[in-house]
Amino acid sequence: MKAVGTGSARFAVGIVLISVQSALGQVAQRTPQEQARRLLEDGQRYRAEQKWKQAVDNFNTIINGFPDTDSVDDALLALGRYQAEVEGDLDKARESFQKVTQQFPQSDQAPGAYYWLGMLTLRQAAGQAELDDAVAQFDRVRRLYPGSSWVPAALYGSGLAMRRSGDVGGAAELQRRVSMEYPTGEVAAQAQYELGHLMALLGEPLQAMEDFQQVRNRFPGSPLAERARERITALYRFRRGAPSFTRDPSFSVSGGDVMRDVRALLLDEQGNLWIASDKTDSAVSFDPEGRMGRSFPGKDLGDLALTPDGAPVVAARTAVRIGERDIRSFSLPGPKPEPLERIRAAAVLPGGDFLVADEKLKAVHRFDASGGHLGPFPDSGERRIIRLGRDAEGGIYMLDERSGVSVFDAKGERIRSLPPRGAGYELREPVDVAFDAALNSYVVDRKSAAVFVFSPAGQLLGTLGRDSLEEPEAIALEPSGSVLVYDNKARQVLRFH
Repeated sequence: MKAVGTGSARFAVGIVLISVQSALGQVAQRTPQEQARRLLEDGQRYRAEQKWKQAVDNFNTIINGFPDTDSVDDALLALGRYQAEVEGDLDKARESFQKVTQQFPQSDQAPGAYYWLGMLTLRQAAGQAELDDAVAQFDRVRRLYPGSSWVPAALYGSGLAMRRSGDVGGAAELQRRVSMEYPTGEVAAQAQYELGHLMALLGEPLQAMEDFQQVRNRFPGSPLAERARERITALYRFRRGAPSFTRDPSFSVSGGDVMRDVRALLLDEQGNLWIASDKTDSAVSFDPEGRMGRSFPGKDLGDLALTPDGAPVVAARTAVRIGERDIRSFSLPGPKPEPLERIRAAAVLPGGDFLVADEKLKAVHRFDASGGHLGPFPDSGERRIIRLGRDAEGGIYMLDERSGVSVFDAKGERIRSLPPRGAGYELREPVDVAFDAALNSYVVDRKSAAVFVFSPAGQLLGTLGRDSLEEPEAIALEPSGSVLVYDNKARQVLRFH
């Protein structure tokens, strides 16, 4: 029995030694390169699962703990994308992308970093100089890394910059090239959708509908497929020039006192309807199912708008609220600063500048992101602005009680205008205006008890609501082209589709 026990012990010791040797061998095989690679794989998996903290921890561990491995450029690019897309910190994201281009210019992630630098520049571009800089970043991808998988994305980005520069036709040619030459690439769906949008801007609704349908046919699983369907629905009304609308009797929003003394409507990017009510001294949101959601307090409310990032902008008498917590007041400089105390409307521009319309001063003033006064906009002329915002192409629109609608670029140059009187129409008391994605404008006229619809060139296309509206006050447009109008007499938001 003793011999048997001794043999068993020796056998057990042998097993332990083998296990230890195996573990030591595995540890020896896990070089820094291998460890960094595994951290990167796990980080990318966490990112796909939207486990952001774990993903960022992995990327930072690679960057700080394995600086000499081949995974650092991948981690920096992934971290920059998180900072831009999730965290919204564009300065941090730019720093991460620049590290890739400067420290790893020959890596496979360098073209991706140049692409993202171009997109960040484009996102914040306030003028042609910034647009040119964005194009230069995209060109580096194509010229320095012609075989990279990032080339179609760079072409797509260049097309976006061309559209912003006003070359809609050239942008359409570039996006069609991306769609045809890289039909299975990551940006193929975006390029095809953008092509439909460009055709709509060029006044070709039938071709635009066809291009949007291609998004649905070729990329049915893409989030853009539903947006393309909505755009087709919106364009269908304009296929013969004159749009037709009928009231939707099934639509209703129940909000009690929120539906009284309404000053403005706004649809945000999530489909929530915001209603600014002086009765409740608040701007209140309703989700697509009509349930009441967030609300922001404010006295003597004016216009509602969206920031370039999609946050609601609420203009009140003495201050402007941007999103959940940012509240700004503004003053004109001088020996005794003059505060703006009759604010009617406000807009936030790419780069962070503010435009604020003040009823008492009868002017619009521009302020930088920190509140510093930059001067009147677009000039020192007297204006009675009641609506102020940015259209789908970044044009700055203003509704003046006396002179109608004007649209300016970021420098204050007039792009187009809609006077109070023209061929077949007269705006007797315009109180609100909205623009669809194709830049058709919808002007609410209180005295006419109607909404006038105009082409981008200012041609009257038609009217809606003459048989349904009594005292229209505010307007918002759905992505599908349906029109929401608040009627002060009915104390309801009416829907026309």
